[in-house]
Amino acid sequence: MENYVGLAAGYGVALGLWLFASRLLPGLWPATQPATFQHPWREVGWVLLACLGVIGLGQLWSAGIRLPIQGPAGPLLEAINQVLIFAPLLGLLALRRQPLSTAWLPTHRIGTRLLLGLALALVALTIYLTVTDRLDTWLNTLARTYHPRQFGRMVQIFLEDILIAMLAVRFRAALGTTATVIIVAALFAAGHIPAYLAQGASFSELGSLVLDTALGIGILFGLLHGRDIWWFWVVHMTLDLVQLVGPTS
Repeated sequence: MENYVGLAAGYGVALGLWLFASRLLPGLWPATQPATFQHPWREVGWVLLACLGVIGLGQLWSAGIRLPIQGPAGPLLEAINQVLIFAPLLGLLALRRQPLSTAWLPTHRIGTRLLLGLALALVALTIYLTVTDRLDTWLNTLARTYHPRQFGRMVQIFLEDILIAMLAVRFRAALGTTATVIIVAALFAAGHIPAYLAQGASFSELGSLVLDTALGIGILFGLLHGRDIWWFWVVHMTLDLVQLVGPTS
């Protein structure tokens, strides 16, 4: 529970500071209408079909059908593995001839968005480590979190954020905001079930997915307002990887 409190606090402060920054920098996040589609339910069907493709390719990865990731080039090869897994989503944008904005990937001032995301990520990391009583490991944890060997995982998290964005955009066009937040958060949490089971988790341990869903609902409400995953990816990546590297002595 301490871990989830730390995550909720880190994400909550990061989203709050982003909201403040969005008021100071309206040119980065101008007021625009959400994306619309001529046949929104058709687009929902397409994106769900693409998600099934991602899950299927992910199962192949879990079965060992993937590029080898040993040696110095391992992180790069793992990043390529992740791009191949998420290829159905990337291909869907091309197939449907839809702009990157329908995946919450605005194409202007990307560097500024990433730098802001990095600043917010460092704040979120500090809060998370404070809540989990690990603040004395801040520098060591930061170095391990942003180590080049994590590159493959960084790419995976970025592609997961694209998946979330594409689901949210299309469900919102069909159902509106509230239902979209609940459905997409639940779908994303459920998508982790095969990986959890493959790692030997029991069904009772899957109860943590309820907390994942609750956390996702709060985050999605904020993301639907800004419709930009560039900055959020850095925060998401940091708070995911800090759990992966674990406590340091």
